[in-house]
Amino acid sequence: MSTKIENEKVSPKQVGDAIKKASAKTNADVFIYVGPTTKQLTQYATFIGGLPVHMKEHLDKCKVLEKLFIPTKEFESFETQLSDANSVESMLFKKAKDYFQSEVK
Repeated sequence: MSTKIENEKVSPKQVGDAIKKASAKTNADVFIYVGPTTKQLTQYATFIGGLPVHMKEHLDKCKVLEKLFIPTKEFESFETQLSDANSVESMLFKKAKDYFQSEVK
């Protein structure tokens, strides 16, 4: 069975399931970045075994970014909450977007 999905609108659950299946290490900590796409990061990029080292400077300057690297099991819930403009998830996303637009050139 292929996990490749082309030319279809997929749900957050399908994306989360595909990430879990594609994980190389069964017991490793796998995090997915759910913030805005930037020059340094792509939204929905996954990281095994911790946060990306190349983002340390930004993680230190903008503590909100750390909250946008979530375990894959929380992905579906996060994406559902993101659609509510008054949710914590939406506020985190907006703060990260503002940070990258104003601080990072």
